[in-house]
Amino acid sequence: MALFHTEPEGKMRKIWLGIIISTFVGISYFFYLYYSETGLFPNIAAHWGYFGMGILTANLIGFALTFSDRQLNKWVSWNKNLSSRLALGLCINSLIAIGIVTTLGWLFLLVRYPDTDFTSLWVDNSDIIAKTYIITIIAIVLYTIIYFALYSYNQYTVVHLVGAKNQRRQLILQFEALKSQLSPHYLFNCLNTISSLVFKDAHLAEDFIRRLASTYQYILSNNEKRFVTLEDEVEFVKSYNYLLQVRFENNLKLDINLPPNIMDSKIPPLTLQMLVENAVKHNIISKEKPLSIYISAIDNTDIRIINTKTEVPREVNSFHVGLNNIKERYQFFTDRKIRIEDNDKYTVVLPVIKNKIAKSA
Repeated sequence: MALFHTEPEGKMRKIWLGIIISTFVGISYFFYLYYSETGLFPNIAAHWGYFGMGILTANLIGFALTFSDRQLNKWVSWNKNLSSRLALGLCINSLIAIGIVTTLGWLFLLVRYPDTDFTSLWVDNSDIIAKTYIITIIAIVLYTIIYFALYSYNQYTVVHLVGAKNQRRQLILQFEALKSQLSPHYLFNCLNTISSLVFKDAHLAEDFIRRLASTYQYILSNNEKRFVTLEDEVEFVKSYNYLLQVRFENNLKLDINLPPNIMDSKIPPLTLQMLVENAVKHNIISKEKPLSIYISAIDNTDIRIINTKTEVPREVNSFHVGLNNIKERYQFFTDRKIRIEDNDKYTVVLPVIKNKIAKSA
């Protein structure tokens, strides 16, 4: 009896579908009312005026309800006010339908019987008018229920599609983070370190290899996870820092000072490690130019990563790929933004992801 969808895509097809449904309802009106009055099936050629009036009325009601529901969906949300939207739609659509039926019905009767007064028209046609009103109300109730069912199914489908797209996007971002950690440049540096340690300190070389294997095990085992605990991420960063200490010795200092009550909060995997790696990657580290990195908390609501600045290596171009990856992954868990301050020190502030938010994400 109305157009159930108003999206631009396939609009003409839906309009024609609405016309077909409304026309079918109008024909059903005509046949029911005629048969209920006479007990016979109508001769359409002999009653073409009533037949056409039924089709016209049903189509006008269909288009009016389409516009009405479109406006009601903007004013009252199904998701937030289900009962109010259902009751309001039922009342307003009923008034619209009754108004159209009454207006067109009286106009048709006045044109067909111009010499008959208003009272006589009402008395002579009171039975069929009452039946028309009753089946119109019934039709509106059925329409409202069907519209609600279709709208709910559409919303249910949209939610699942959005969820699937978000999950796919998260996997892509995590895969990009994984690729950055398995980069040939990083592996080349580690192998060079191992090569130099083998002849200098075999025990240290063995320990380095074990720590390197441990970091890769963490990366591979968590690359498909949406989040890990902050405690696990910190332990991973400590292992990663061990590899850096072997390379840079005392020229690199990493200080982690986080309160125990946020250690069970959630964080996208490899987040802290990527920020530490960026600090190392974008600064020259030497005895003359040492680098310090501090990881701390702000009021148990934010994690702050600060690194000093030395000198940017010539061969390094900063495209903020790692930082953008972190920003996009955080958007799946919180509306709070990552803050960046690039002054005499480089600071990144990450919002703490509460456990209840992570569970619902």
